[in-house]
Amino acid sequence: MMFAQKSAVCISFCVIALAAPASLAQQGQQGDQRSADQSSGPIPAYRSPLASAAGYDQDEEPQELAPDTHALSGAQYLSLGTPTTRSYWQPRFDVSATADSNALETSNSAGWGAWTSVSGGVDVHRTSGSNDMTLSYTSGGMFSNYTGISNGIVQELSFADKFGFRRSSLSFFDSLNYLPESSFGFAGLGGNVLPGGPPLGLGNTFVPGQSLLTGYGQNLDNSFATELDTFLTPRTSLTFVGAYSLLHYFDSDLLDYKNFSFRGGYNYQVTRKDTLAMFYTFSGFRYSNFNQSIDDHTVQVSYGRRVTGRLAFQVAAGPQVVISRIPINGNAGSEGGGLGAAMNFTQVFWSLNTELQWQPNRNSLSLSYNHGEGGGSGLLAGSLSDIVTGSVRRKVSKAFSSGITTGYSRNEGVAITGTTTSNQTYDYWFAGASFAHPMGRALGLTFSYQMQYQTSNSTFCIGPTCGSDVIRHMISIGVGWHERPLLF
Repeated sequence: MMFAQKSAVCISFCVIALAAPASLAQQGQQGDQRSADQSSGPIPAYRSPLASAAGYDQDEEPQELAPDTHALSGAQYLSLGTPTTRSYWQPRFDVSATADSNALETSNSAGWGAWTSVSGGVDVHRTSGSNDMTLSYTSGGMFSNYTGISNGIVQELSFADKFGFRRSSLSFFDSLNYLPESSFGFAGLGGNVLPGGPPLGLGNTFVPGQSLLTGYGQNLDNSFATELDTFLTPRTSLTFVGAYSLLHYFDSDLLDYKNFSFRGGYNYQVTRKDTLAMFYTFSGFRYSNFNQSIDDHTVQVSYGRRVTGRLAFQVAAGPQVVISRIPINGNAGSEGGGLGAAMNFTQVFWSLNTELQWQPNRNSLSLSYNHGEGGGSGLLAGSLSDIVTGSVRRKVSKAFSSGITTGYSRNEGVAITGTTTSNQTYDYWFAGASFAHPMGRALGLTFSYQMQYQTSNSTFCIGPTCGSDVIRHMISIGVGWHERPLLF
């Protein structure tokens, strides 16, 4: 695994080295683009996302947001804007108790049991001159009274750092999750959303994807990306992204894989709020315990709209050519169905990625939809997937919020003659609600409920038993201490 991660770093820096000479030859300036954005008038005052509904913030100045400067064809989704604050750090600590109807995620539930979850973490934002760095870390554990089930370990880290130059910018991103369950719909910490994932905002192409229930057991997913943006004029820019991601299961024989990806794109800012882009993306999936490789070639046209502090919307669509090779070594009797000589299969799909963030006052709405080829989430050797997520939240204090979250994924095995996963289809739903009651400036009581349900068109094995569906209910109560941002 360490060799794979070192390879990822090398590949990303190679992409930078190839793109850097082109960036130095350009005459546009990043400062020109930002000044053009702001020439239409001052940025309106914006109420801080940390503002309290309980009246604790009456003496505080409203926080302003700087316009979002993410490239439409870049590694990150568009955002509502960047807080124009000084450097700060923010610690947090949570304890919760959870009643779980099916902790093993098996087809035949063993009955209700209980979890105790403990977690702590810190969020850091450091800005200095042309450098902007954010970091979020969470560490915790899950302890259960279930017989025959081990305790779970939670480690989550996200990191983003951006360096601005005269005619370009260079960004680094890394997102790591070490969890006892699949990350899609994970609610093991009492219904608390892992804070490092959403703020980093990496696009679906650059993360390994765990959109299926895969049973209880530790797994690791990691995504690293490097982005170079070259500004040609105040309205146009080129974007180059090199990325590497991996998914590995420690306590099961599910499919481990890594993904190398590259993207090159052109961005054109039509108006202060509207942007168009066109880009090409290559993704290469390689499985460490299954003799198959998958290469994706995708061309998309994209539109984005940004209203600072209120709206961030983007959509990208285009054809996707998928080339599957099995077995990859071409030896008779090898894994992948024993087809003998290596065989290539070419399929053409359509791809669509869209993301919406809307924030009126203290409420916030987010929706996303992704369609296209994926790695298979450990259960399939490549899959055509549809993934939908949504949430509605309302701030009730400086540190706590209440809301509703939901998600759905459909994964269909890529049809390759001779494999056992060719026609398998999985449908997975999760839905939950959380309610927070502040008990002071930094302390709060939380209640939450979450449901997970997965079904398939044929029998599958998840945990120690096999079946065609899995259902799970979790009810949690917890206490959290979330300090307000501390300047430094």
